[in-house]
Amino acid sequence: MIDNKMWLDRLEESLVEPFYNNQTEAERNDGFKDTLSFGTAGIRSTFGIGPGRLNAFTVRKVAYGLAKYMVRQVDEPTIVIHYDTRFLSQDFAKEMASVLAINNVKVIISKDYKSTPELSFAVRNLEADAGIMITASHNPKQYNGIKVYNKDGGQLLPEPSEELSVCIDEIDNPLALETQPFNQLLEQGLIQYLPEEVTDHYKAQVRELVGRIDSNHIKTVLTSLHGTSLPVVADILKSLDYDNFVIEETQSRPDGDFPTVERANPEELAAFDLGVKLADRVGAELIIATDPDADRFGFIERYEDGSSTYFNGNEIGLIMMKLRYQEALESGQQLYMAKSIVTSELAERFGDLLGVEVNNVLTGFKYISELLESKSQKEETLLLAFEESHGYLAAPFSRDKDAIQMVPLVIKYKNLLADNGLTFKDTLDDIYRQIGEFKDITLSPKFEGTEGKSTINAIMDQFRGEQVLSICGLEVQSVEDYEAGVITHVTTGEQQSLSLPHANLIRFIFKEGFIALRPSGTEPKIKLYFSLEVDDINHVAQEFKRHYVDSVQ
Repeated sequence: MIDNKMWLDRLEESLVEPFYNNQTEAERNDGFKDTLSFGTAGIRSTFGIGPGRLNAFTVRKVAYGLAKYMVRQVDEPTIVIHYDTRFLSQDFAKEMASVLAINNVKVIISKDYKSTPELSFAVRNLEADAGIMITASHNPKQYNGIKVYNKDGGQLLPEPSEELSVCIDEIDNPLALETQPFNQLLEQGLIQYLPEEVTDHYKAQVRELVGRIDSNHIKTVLTSLHGTSLPVVADILKSLDYDNFVIEETQSRPDGDFPTVERANPEELAAFDLGVKLADRVGAELIIATDPDADRFGFIERYEDGSSTYFNGNEIGLIMMKLRYQEALESGQQLYMAKSIVTSELAERFGDLLGVEVNNVLTGFKYISELLESKSQKEETLLLAFEESHGYLAAPFSRDKDAIQMVPLVIKYKNLLADNGLTFKDTLDDIYRQIGEFKDITLSPKFEGTEGKSTINAIMDQFRGEQVLSICGLEVQSVEDYEAGVITHVTTGEQQSLSLPHANLIRFIFKEGFIALRPSGTEPKIKLYFSLEVDDINHVAQEFKRHYVDSVQ
């Protein structure tokens, strides 16, 4: 039995003492109420002392469990480790490297911060057996996390995640785990630094994807939101002979405190405030922001009259589908796309209009990665893979969301459109003229703590075991329950099996589109997705939230 005092006696060694000292008594106690578990999205949590928070000891526990799991799978396994600019990312990476190295795993670790897509690429490029990314992506600054990747460069799927979780949970006492100094293991050759040519190979793949940027007259503002996309994006752009960009320097300094934004997330318009101000000063027509680990990105298009358009994740997906398709037309390639089932209804209809094979997968880019691997031996070319949450992939040399490869593409297309007197907004309006204008909105109400988990479960359960005929004045045609694995057709009562894996997600299908619900895998919240051809989607979304979420206790 490990009591709280044993943890507190090791506070200095925990790496999280400064965070612990600034916590309330309730926050400190929370670290002892639960135990971190490795799920299908890895581990993501706040810093603190105890088995329920991220600290040196819980990180070592994950590393020991991973070493045990890997040596069961592979003789002499190799693992690549990258880390982002968040608090303790480098420290946690070194803790994991040290534990893995003394447990018969060859470790290759980056010398400095790197992005998530670079980790995915490095695993594939080095033919490693697994990868580790220390990041909490776009989550608030008090979070960090551990994501594990398979040999194909995609995040672990549910079955191997469960097997790894069992290996981690078999470790009873994280405080008793052995480790050795990182530098000592480095000198012994048990840990190696990432060869610089891996980054060179990654940049070369991005350049091959983009081809060339013919015009240089559109000015762009770049901001990394204190993360990892710079300087690598700037290097790639310059190598493509595009230098008409300005970096928002204050916001692009690596800093885990994210001092210039409330949330370093390009899904939120407020993250662009400094970039827009700089664009106004220098006359830039495009503002692009990437999140801290550079897997997500977003952009704003600015016009001569000073007005601008912010595009949400679904809209960016549609724009990139159209422009990628136009570029691929001449090649005569057989095209396919991949998207999550909560992505806009428009994406599927537009894909059908273009004659592109549309593949729907569960939410989580690991499922897109699995699909990409299944397609890798076929004579098909990826048009675009994306999720509504601003994650995109145009070429599968990496197997996770990749903002770094998307930024040069966006700049290329912006210049091409400008050469023809067009904008991204014109492109989107043209799509709407062809297939109609669905409106999309996502709500993410939070429910903290143990009571919050119960509330989220109750919200989901109210739709199970009870027939729902209409929602917010919309007639339900069918209900897809991915936990039960069935689709129910409301008018006939007929049920069919769903082809996708089981997941805690419900989707209601209407003539006007869909509404979907799923608990977040990384944060204490439930995500509500609305993709509907209605006059006032905000009214529908708020009515749904009030009736089916706020009323649940």
